Amino acid sequence: MHARVTYCRICEAACGLLADVDGDRVVALRPDRDHVVSRGFACAKGTRFAELHTSPSRVDHPMVRDGGKLARTSWEQANRDIGRTLRRLRDEHGPHATAVYVGNPAAFSYTLPLYAMGLIRALGTRNYFSAGSQDCNNKFVVARRMLGSAATHPVPDLERADFALLVGTNPSVSQSSFVNAPRMVERLQAIERRGGQVVVVDPRRSETARAVGQHVPIVPDTDAALLLALLATIFEERLEHAETLARHAKDVSKLREAVRGFSPERVAPLTGVAAATTRDIARRFARAKGAFCHVSTGVNQGRFGNIAYAAKLALELCTGNLDREGGALMVRGAVDTAAIARLVGLDSEPPWRSRVGSHAPVLGTLPASILADEILTPGREKVRALIVIAGNPLLSAPDEDRLREAFGKLELLVSIDLFVNDTGAHATHVLPSTDFLEREDLPLSQLQLQPTPYLQWTDAVVAPRGERRQDYRIFLELCRAAKLPFFGSHVADRALRAALALGGPRAMLAPLLVPALGLRPLAKLRARPHGVSLAHRERPGDFLRRRIRTASRRVELFDAEVWARLDELSADVERGACSGLRLISKRERLGHNSWMHDSARLALPVHAAHLSTEDARRLGVTRGDRVRLSANGRQIELPVAIDPELRPGAVAVPHGYGHDPGSSWTVARARGGANVNRLAASGSAAVDPLSGMTQLVGIPVHIQLVRPRDDAEAQAREP
Repeated sequence: MHARVTYCRICEAACGLLADVDGDRVVALRPDRDHVVSRGFACAKGTRFAELHTSPSRVDHPMVRDGGKLARTSWEQANRDIGRTLRRLRDEHGPHATAVYVGNPAAFSYTLPLYAMGLIRALGTRNYFSAGSQDCNNKFVVARRMLGSAATHPVPDLERADFALLVGTNPSVSQSSFVNAPRMVERLQAIERRGGQVVVVDPRRSETARAVGQHVPIVPDTDAALLLALLATIFEERLEHAETLARHAKDVSKLREAVRGFSPERVAPLTGVAAATTRDIARRFARAKGAFCHVSTGVNQGRFGNIAYAAKLALELCTGNLDREGGALMVRGAVDTAAIARLVGLDSEPPWRSRVGSHAPVLGTLPASILADEILTPGREKVRALIVIAGNPLLSAPDEDRLREAFGKLELLVSIDLFVNDTGAHATHVLPSTDFLEREDLPLSQLQLQPTPYLQWTDAVVAPRGERRQDYRIFLELCRAAKLPFFGSHVADRALRAALALGGPRAMLAPLLVPALGLRPLAKLRARPHGVSLAHRERPGDFLRRRIRTASRRVELFDAEVWARLDELSADVERGACSGLRLISKRERLGHNSWMHDSARLALPVHAAHLSTEDARRLGVTRGDRVRLSANGRQIELPVAIDPELRPGAVAVPHGYGHDPGSSWTVARARGGANVNRLAASGSAAVDPLSGMTQLVGIPVHIQLVRPRDDAEAQAREP
């Protein structure tokens, strides 16, 4: 047995791991104490990934639907079948008859996003969908308009900050999105130890709020109003950093006027946050030596995600904390990922719109909320084939029932994944892909999300089991079978295949690393497998002075489309306190979306609807009672869990449950539960007009008792 150095690719934190390997078997995963950033930290999800690598539920061979059931087939036959159908549909109905959906694991592989784009351009389809419209597209559209690039986002300077404001994030359980920052809670605690302050805004006193800082409970989906109230206080009390605004901001007067109607006193009845508390947070933020505001998925998924992210950026700039040491860093990183995005066309949207709803793409992708409509709406260009890559839209997109109906109308549904997931249960073909222990990698998409810049390369820990194949190879072979040139160009296709024959997929990567590491960069990274620090490349202030890409070369504080829904938010403030219950999501320490539910070692709790003590008493329900949650004409049933840390009016339900009986997830299916995204509104009218985001947080729900707790049944189900 020997240890191999690698790193986790479940989330942005990319914690260092050591894999204990015996022959061709991964025996265990453990934290890497010598990792340049994580330094011996890794969450329970990462260290348990070996269970999924060897899971008996994994797909190890290509499968085809035969007589209503999935059966083993060969790669050659699967590619031939899929390629023939793709070619026929393109010839008969045009390129848009095929759609592609990509899940969020694409963000944690250097090959998948690049080669998936090659597949999409080979198909020539506009029908490209991703998980981004469920969790983060608001950040992309706002960053492009305010900062000049969808790939440019500030990250918190955790090591030097004096004040941290966290909104809609729970890094104690899920690290944090859009930040490559292992040990984030420990680093937040360090802010307090050196005399700084941390504020956690959340409807629930989360695990993070219990571990660090001041908890400020808030009414679900009112975060944007609170952030505007902070800005209103900054301007009203003249706490803004005038020199920064004069040099680096555009439309300051428009922003000042826009937030005037969101004083802490006017906003307090809506948010449930006392005006004095809001003013105090604003003053402490403005007067701190270095401050940052981090907003995450709990904010993105609300109705006003665009305004909230714009307000967060404005708050940091107006207080002089954007691109500042101790504030929100604009990291250079080892590779200019914004430049790469421009090079491959990801950072400039095409002029076309979706057939259904006329939606503009974000990073080239359309809202997943219209996927079912693109399949079911008649017309020559309706979607007849769907390729799903590392994704599970049946559970992650809204309105599972309509998607299930739509999948039944497809002539071809290909799932490229680790498992026969819930979407794959309806596929005509399932193709087995490698997991992160079976491929080489580098955290390419996270290089500008690192408060502590570094680089790490990992070779594959073990060879792929069974007939699992890397994603780039699957895409190339499908295109060849369909007689479609990769990237839509015969020249590019031939050049790429020649480069792959000479040096594998890393041949495209190595030249990008030369500016940071010099010649033979991969050899240097291999010589230091625990990571290479790039702290010397950090230059606070350089972004605003030289690298911002907006037309004005300033931060565009008030883009009309970003702020287009301000009147709706203002109307909410005018109405004041809302009645009834609103839905929020709840992350789990051992669960991750849906694809990590099939490990017996991930001892997930019973899937439940979490209610505050006060709401449970008012509704006349208690722990274990079964209740019906209704919204948007649909309903689910779950047992009740009582959470004294939840503020009244909020209902917390973890997502990713309700597994399809046709999936290969035996452990996950036995856990039961229900798909909470069934309650979300779907279709063109239900998405944000600019970002295409689906509202998954703040949905008004009605709850009624179905039947009281069955003690025998409850005891049997509890772990």
